[in-house]
Amino acid sequence: MKRFFLGLCMFAGAVTGMAQNNYKVTFENKTDNPNLKVEKVYLFSIEDKMAIDSAACVNGQYVMQGTTQLPKLASVCATANGYNVIAAFVLDNEPIKVTIDKGITVEGSETNARMQQITKAIEQGGMDQRKIQMQAEELYKKYNNQLPDSIAKRLDAEWEQVSKRQMDALKNGITENKDNLIPAYFIFNYMEVLGVDFIDNFLKDYKYKDDALLVSVFKMLEGEKRKAVGAQFIDFSMADMDGKMHKLSEYVGKGNYVLIDFWASWCGPCRAEMPNVKKAYEQFHPKGFEIVGISLDNNKEAWLGAVKQLGMTWPQLSDLKAWKCEAAQIYYIKAIPATLLIGPDGKVVASNLRAEQLIKKLEEIYK
Repeated sequence: MKRFFLGLCMFAGAVTGMAQNNYKVTFENKTDNPNLKVEKVYLFSIEDKMAIDSAACVNGQYVMQGTTQLPKLASVCATANGYNVIAAFVLDNEPIKVTIDKGITVEGSETNARMQQITKAIEQGGMDQRKIQMQAEELYKKYNNQLPDSIAKRLDAEWEQVSKRQMDALKNGITENKDNLIPAYFIFNYMEVLGVDFIDNFLKDYKYKDDALLVSVFKMLEGEKRKAVGAQFIDFSMADMDGKMHKLSEYVGKGNYVLIDFWASWCGPCRAEMPNVKKAYEQFHPKGFEIVGISLDNNKEAWLGAVKQLGMTWPQLSDLKAWKCEAAQIYYIKAIPATLLIGPDGKVVASNLRAEQLIKKLEEIYK
């Protein structure tokens, strides 16, 4: 069954064009759940990545009020570092009330009413998907793990319908709020599923496109564009296993097809995939095919040991910075194994080819 989960989370950035205004946020917990009882709550600025206020409970309510630059994205949290988020909202000069009862509600400005509508639609989709998942688990047991095709197709269709409703609610919520901070919040949280084209087109004339919350979004867009078919490779320098510096351009754009393989010694899926990469190298290297391994290790001994153990005889480079690897930053590599196939002219031919897909592509190339 296809899975599509949209989870809410909190992030940080900075907003431009704000003015000093008064705010008031009230939090009230109407439940009897002892796990939800906290001595103090914090008003956390997502832009500034810090708590700007806090309050203890008085007569059943936590009240925070003062003056700060508005509008800004904020949340009520149970900790001062922005974790244990209770609710997120746009902090503006209209009083905001966050209430926990049977669910979590945020009352305040029209902007926050819109933001909560989008949030509720996404949450409802998640609950509907969970129901489908539970139904599937029960049916698997009923049919001894041999689910009939008709039932499997029905469940997949229901799942896709729910996923589409979630995505429609998300995209419509973004496109209908170009004059406020709602899009910045949701684009940042869901940039991995919204797609490069949608985000790129929206941000061109978005009022808050310079919001620092979107800095990482623009980095993602830049990296994804660098991986697009037809994009010219970006050069970088990195040390080999002997500590000697090499440029990527020493291997790429020299008239041959080159696979840039992002991996790490600690990555189980990378190790599982390596026999396929090795097979491709042994089969097509005599025809000019080359591989350049880019390790996201931070331990040189582990890196060198894995290269030897896995029989990787092609060039290997690493700056031993793990996920902060320069090459991974350039190409926005957020999961490994990951690959880029570069053509003889130095332009991207394909990305993330694995297993038989890689072999099939190379067979097409070398015929």
